[in-house]
Amino acid sequence: MGHQVPIFICAGSTGGHFFPALSFAITLRDRHPEADLHFLMNRVPTFATRALESQNMFYHLIPCSRPDRFFSLQATRFLLDYLVAFCKTIILLVRWKPCLLVGFGSYSSIPGVLAASFVKVPILLHEQNVTPGRANQFLCFWADRIAVSFQETMKWLTQEKVIWTGFPLRRTFLDELRPIRHVKERTRWTLLVLGGSQGARRLNRVFLDAMRSMGVEERQKFAVIHIVGSDDLNLIRKAYDELGMTCEVVEFTDQISDRLKAADLVIARSGAGTIFELAAIGCASILVPYPHAYAHQETNASYLEACGAAHVIPEAIVSGRALREAIGYLRDHAAKRSLLKERIRQFVCPKANEALVEVAWSLQCGTKAN
Repeated sequence: MGHQVPIFICAGSTGGHFFPALSFAITLRDRHPEADLHFLMNRVPTFATRALESQNMFYHLIPCSRPDRFFSLQATRFLLDYLVAFCKTIILLVRWKPCLLVGFGSYSSIPGVLAASFVKVPILLHEQNVTPGRANQFLCFWADRIAVSFQETMKWLTQEKVIWTGFPLRRTFLDELRPIRHVKERTRWTLLVLGGSQGARRLNRVFLDAMRSMGVEERQKFAVIHIVGSDDLNLIRKAYDELGMTCEVVEFTDQISDRLKAADLVIARSGAGTIFELAAIGCASILVPYPHAYAHQETNASYLEACGAAHVIPEAIVSGRALREAIGYLRDHAAKRSLLKERIRQFVCPKANEALVEVAWSLQCGTKAN
């Protein structure tokens, strides 16, 4: 192999930040085998460790605190954590001499981006959500380029720096970018519930309340695939047993595209990763945005609803009854479901991975992609 080109990637520890970063990294290495990729992460959950090891990619642990402590009594600890993380990153940058640092948002990318700016390493940011997150809003001053997933996001950022590339999807979803197949109605309808890594418990319980509010005959019309997140796995399995329902309950799955293809309707949060995966398959969905992630999910959901691409129930009013009524309405209105499927497909950019790689490679080469 020829000359190696070290590139650092800052990724948060949630799936919404990590998986687009990993998809970008895989595409970058496929197109440029000389790329020597290093992930910088504040913590590495099991799913991320497994994914990175399967791809033979390095990661460096750079622990740091959440910035919401800044205006609390723990502000001194917060600043010290970031100073230590900044210094650790400087040491890594001096050692490996990367040609580029790519940040995928979250507070954990702050030390890496600031350190890269300090030692004059080119910086590319990627924003996944409709409105830029606090970290990317803060860091855009130091970035050379800012890539976005939604065209709507471009109006929030410096026009000279921003470029629309789309959301980097995992390879399993890229295989699904084909026209929607219209299948015959089945006797038993399949509901897929995505608890997600944030706010899973609330959504899980509301969905179970919706099922409990149905009569036995109505419940038997549904099969359920429920990805519950990290909480209450055994409790939820027991609840389905008591309801006498056909279901598959898992904590986490790497085969999410297969589950989405099997679903007639998806009930989920509205993180950017979830939205673009729904779009890749062409799924009708009910979105219940998580309200505490700096309102990212609420903004994402509102934008999709305005575009006619999803049915949205805000967290403040969601209940078992409200969810049951929404499920019943969409089950009985095939035309509405078809419209949701068609509208959400407009958000997919099939060449997003390649477009982001092109921007990144041009930066490390000292040029600027348009």
